[in-house]
Amino acid sequence: MIRSFIAIDLPEATREAIAVLQERLKRSRAGVRWMKPGSIHLTLKFLGNILPEQVDEIAAAAAQLIRDEPPITLYAAGLGSFPSLRKPRVIWVGLQGEVDRLTKIQTGLENTLETLGFAREGRGFRPHLTIGRIKDRHRLQGLIEAMSTVELPEFNSFDANEIILYKSDLRPTGAIYTKLHRMPLAAPASP
Repeated sequence: MIRSFIAIDLPEATREAIAVLQERLKRSRAGVRWMKPGSIHLTLKFLGNILPEQVDEIAAAAAQLIRDEPPITLYAAGLGSFPSLRKPRVIWVGLQGEVDRLTKIQTGLENTLETLGFAREGRGFRPHLTIGRIKDRHRLQGLIEAMSTVELPEFNSFDANEIILYKSDLRPTGAIYTKLHRMPLAAPASP
């Protein structure tokens, strides 16, 4: 079985800005397991365990869905937590830009993959980048205060040109992500 998900990769500049933000938040010394900036991505659909023979079918269905969609312009913006700032479990950076188009693609993935036997996500899609997970409540108040006062780095916009089917191997040191299949969005028309 292959633990897998579909996501959008981030440019290096966005990852570097997230690393700066994480360093600022780490000063709170709260019990947070910070995500490695190189592994942060925008998850569109978590698939769970799939069979190796399902990889091509999933990739073909996703590629068919997005074949006429031009690249999506996005940028990271804002800081928050799930389920709330008062009781954080997941620390995230939000996304802005062509979020309506992104949501349309995510909804299309839900619909398409449901026909292949993958259950729909129970929660509504809220595009975000997970940057940390609370591992204990120690010094949590300091983190909450830091999140409300921290200066956010400048995030440049980027074009999402493809979606990727990833394999996720869980390790004690953190998950290792391997790209199984790249599915490009349509190339913009030439002037």
